[in-house]
Amino acid sequence: MVVSTERDERSVLAKAFRILDVCAAARWQLTVGQLARAAGLPKSTTHRLVTQLIDWGALERDGQGILLGARLFELGACVSHARVLRQAALPYIGDLYEATRQIVHLGVLDDAEILYIDKICGRRRAAVPTRVGGRMPAACTALGKAILASSPPDVVDRVMARGLNARTTRTVADEKRFREELRKTAARGVAFEREEAYVGVACVAAPILNSHDHAVAAVSVTGPATTFDPERFADATRLSALAISRELVRSAAVQRDGAGLTLEPSVIPGS
Repeated sequence: MVVSTERDERSVLAKAFRILDVCAAARWQLTVGQLARAAGLPKSTTHRLVTQLIDWGALERDGQGILLGARLFELGACVSHARVLRQAALPYIGDLYEATRQIVHLGVLDDAEILYIDKICGRRRAAVPTRVGGRMPAACTALGKAILASSPPDVVDRVMARGLNARTTRTVADEKRFREELRKTAARGVAFEREEAYVGVACVAAPILNSHDHAVAAVSVTGPATTFDPERFADATRLSALAISRELVRSAAVQRDGAGLTLEPSVIPGS
C-alpha cells in the first residue's frame, strides 16, 4: 500500500485542524459564523465539527464564543521534545531573566516559523505581543536567525524557498543579504534583530546546540528598541544558551545510557 504524504485539505481531519488553527490565532472568542468564514468552511460543517471538538475537549464554549479547550493544553504538555527542552532550559532562562530583567523567549524552528516554547516577561508582558505557542516567520526574528546560522544548509534552503517577507521597513527581505547576515551571526555566536519583526522591539538570541553542534532551539532577550541595547546582553544570552546546550546533551546521554537508546533531543529544525 502506498501512503501519500500530501495533505488532503478536503478531509474531515484537515477541516478540524483549520478550525483549531483559527481559534489559536484569534485573540478573543469567535462565534461559529466567524469561525466558518475564517476557516473557509460552510457554517453547517463548522457547527458539526465544533460540536464534536467540544465533546472531545479540544474546544470550549465561553458565553457566545468558542475558544481552545484544556484538552489541547494537556496533550501539548505531553509532547516529548518540547517537554525535554523546557525542563532543561527553565532554570537557565529563569536566571537569564533575573540577570537582565528583560523579556526572555525560548523557541524552536518549525518549518519556516519560530514556535515559542516559553516566555518569561514579568511586568513587561505588554511590551512584545508574543505568546507561548505562538509563531513568527523565522527570518525576521533573532531566534530564527540564531537557529538558521547553526543549521545544516538544507534547513536554510528550505526556509529560503518559502520566501522572505518584509514585516517592517527594517526586515531583511533580500536572500543574498539574509545569507550574509547568517554568516555574521555564525561568526559572532549571537543574532541581532532591530525592529524586523515588530516596530519598537529589539532582540538578541543565541542557538542551543545538540552534540553535533546543530541548533535545536534558541534563547533570546528582548526589549523596547528605544532603550534596549541588544549588544549589551549578548554575552549573557550566549552563556545561557551554552548552559542549556550542555544540559540537553547531558540529558540525552543519561537517557541513552539508561534506556539503551541513541537519543538526541528531537527539537530538530524543520522536524
